[in-house]
Amino acid sequence: MPRPAKATSPKAKLKFINVPVTNETATGLTHLKEAMGASSQGEVIEKMVRICLAIETAAKK
Repeated sequence: MPRPAKATSPKAKLKFINVPVTNETATGLTHLKEAMGASSQGEVIEKMVRICLAIETAAKK
């Protein structure tokens, strides 16, 4: 069952990126979207970036 989407901060300014990816990456992104209960691929990417930044921060300690 999909989880409700978290609202982006009203002050957040959206940027759009358009990048080529392999079929494997596109399939993986679709899988993660379903697994996370995300409402969009953009939401998955935002979550993945936050996770990676947290890992980077923790690794520096």
